[in-house]
Amino acid sequence: MGYILAMTPRNRVRELRKAKGMSQTELAQAAGISQPAISQIENDTRPITLDWLRTFARILDVTPADILDDDDHPDRLSLEERELIENFRAATAQQREMIHRIAEPIESNTITIDFKKTGGDEPQTKRKIA
Repeated sequence: MGYILAMTPRNRVRELRKAKGMSQTELAQAAGISQPAISQIENDTRPITLDWLRTFARILDVTPADILDDDDHPDRLSLEERELIENFRAATAQQREMIHRIAEPIESNTITIDFKKTGGDEPQTKRKIA
């Protein structure tokens, strides 16, 4: 038996199940529990265990933390953010360096512009614009 997270934990099981196009019955069959249990979990009248959290996450193709309500997981990533992270992880070292250069002005809230002085062999100068 898994540990109970809370007596009446709020969760996103219904939202994620519907986004996956599954009925309560289909989720129940895939999870090996009854449809009434799914209904109770979705309505926050039955505690969700860690085991169920992991099982639902696997079936719904999300992380266990994604099932938690926003109050319990305020740093949840959007699908767009998750895609960016996956693309970054799949990138080559050179591509990652380019991503870092693009993200740097966002982090510092400034933009760096390169200026070349006309004539002569003077080196480039850079100015940061806030």
